[in-house]
Amino acid sequence: MIKFSGYSAQFNLALLALLALGASTASAQEPVINGAPASISNIYSDIDMRVRLATKPDAEICSGEQCELNSEFDTQVQRVGERLATAAYNIHPDLSKRVPSFSFSVADKKASGIASNGAGKIVIFRGTQDLDLSDDAIAFILAREMGHVIGRHHNKNATTKILFSVLASVLFPAVTLLSASNVAAQATTSMVTSFASSATSYFGSEAAISKVKPAQLIESDDIAVALLDANGWDMRSVASTLQFDDVAENGWLKDLHTSVQRLNDLIGEADANALILETKIVENFY
Repeated sequence: MIKFSGYSAQFNLALLALLALGASTASAQEPVINGAPASISNIYSDIDMRVRLATKPDAEICSGEQCELNSEFDTQVQRVGERLATAAYNIHPDLSKRVPSFSFSVADKKASGIASNGAGKIVIFRGTQDLDLSDDAIAFILAREMGHVIGRHHNKNATTKILFSVLASVLFPAVTLLSASNVAAQATTSMVTSFASSATSYFGSEAAISKVKPAQLIESDDIAVALLDANGWDMRSVASTLQFDDVAENGWLKDLHTSVQRLNDLIGEADANALILETKIVENFY
């Protein structure tokens, strides 16, 4: 069996069967997102998250004082996450229908970062603890990831990957049958097309997702700002705390840097609007 970046022809066919089964068994009340039932896209996004976690280097096993610091960080994540979840359900009353609850945990991964799935599981990496962040900074990081869940980005991206997998599974076997005239040729061609099918599925879906990623990041930032505002966290403190000198080696930090730049822009706009309002009040008074 030829595999390419975790994908295979067999896996694509399994996805096709899973999608068909989900379409036939999904309840009338279950949301369908970009063509796929939420239960199916949630499973796919969970697999995607687990694969991502599995590829990250593990953090060193703690001992002594470090274990105590780890426990404190775990408690901080849980405490902040619960506050954010309460605000999320207040701001988005219909959210509970597709995400009954959010869960927050820390994965013992060396790098800083965060991951999640469409069902509301948020996993922050142990390496983030080394950034020594305040509650409001941790809140912004968690809220950004919650924004992807609330904005249904996982479901939409999973549906895109499923559709590319299905198309590749359907199209390439047909090419194999048409191009090969004997059993030996079909066997050889099957191996090539299996690889090509996996490559097409992977790169095609990644290219499609990369095009919508900037808009998804902006939407998750906006959701995060609303969640923090509902809890009274200081955006200026968040923006000043989340300033890092070197983000080149970490894609997540690069995305976070972009979000912080946008947060600074929003703060600047708010200050400018406040100044305009203050000027008008003074002019009207005199």
